[in-house]
Amino acid sequence: MLDNFSYSMPTKIVYGIDKLSDIDTYIDGRKTLLITSEGFVKRGLVDRLNALTKDIVGVISEVKSHPEFKDLESTYNKIREIDFDIILAIGGGSVLDASKFFSVQNDQKEYQFVEDIIKAKIEKKGYEVVPIISVPTTSGTGSEVTPWATIWDMDEKKKYSLHLPELFSEVALYDPVLTLSVPKDITIQTGLDTLSHALESIWNKNANPITINYAIQSSKLVMDNLVKLSTDLENLEYRNNIMKACMYAGLAFSNTQTAIAHGMSYYITAHKGVDHGIACSFTLPLLIDNIIGKYPFIDKALVDIFGELSSRKLREVLAELGISTEFGEYGITNHELALLQDSLKNNQRADNSLVSL
Repeated sequence: MLDNFSYSMPTKIVYGIDKLSDIDTYIDGRKTLLITSEGFVKRGLVDRLNALTKDIVGVISEVKSHPEFKDLESTYNKIREIDFDIILAIGGGSVLDASKFFSVQNDQKEYQFVEDIIKAKIEKKGYEVVPIISVPTTSGTGSEVTPWATIWDMDEKKKYSLHLPELFSEVALYDPVLTLSVPKDITIQTGLDTLSHALESIWNKNANPITINYAIQSSKLVMDNLVKLSTDLENLEYRNNIMKACMYAGLAFSNTQTAIAHGMSYYITAHKGVDHGIACSFTLPLLIDNIIGKYPFIDKALVDIFGELSSRKLREVLAELGISTEFGEYGITNHELALLQDSLKNNQRADNSLVSL
């Protein structure tokens, strides 16, 4: 596994303070559809972008958190009437994932075509993908450097994944200044999502030396900075470090996918309403305890991250952040835990995992 591997990252990465000011360079004269959130519109993002580039031809800002098919349909049908060459996605994971959904088109630009691809009702062919410039405004999703998007069907209590090789962003532009407005709860949730992405790419059947090195860098940055950031939200140094952690985690799990913690999280979010960043991270100490001593390369990585072969330091960090590691605290009974375990059968994320529950 560690001696025979490949690694790919087709996305151009641009990183730095105030890098959004250079956006016109990457738009490069193309007709641009801006997809963002209402919050950024209210904070003057559109006015700022119009001062930076003359190529914005439309603005979509009605993307909801945890995008669902029923919400995406009307927006998709609105977008099909706009003539654009590229999507500029500025927002958190929901905005970036929704933008990927909107970027997939057939000749008729039919919404149902995209839903049917995601739900495997038709083959993945006959589509085109509009290029995307992704500008994350939270430090957690990693969607800006991955080829998939998460779409929910809460009527089915199910998470779907849109996965096409062409969904890698053309450019991922990281500007830590854009994260300064993120509130404490979202800062913690997205930071823990980053940590989960990193650790999950280590105890992973698809791990390789490149992904492991990125994952270790990411995990260390989260462990060293997230608690401090949670008590000093306007500290740009901490914001910068957590955004770097998000980028490194993305560079890791973009090639491995996630594993069992994420596999469990989808059930927990759908059935218990637990925010994704918490749902995919409160189980991490348990998984560390279960994997210790089984794979030398995993043991080495854990020691590099935590300074010891133990979940103790992670449990301490979670406690400082106010995150319980007990299933019962999230309303999960023993009976539901059995249902949760059953939900992992034929689950691709769980199948990636070298550790079991």
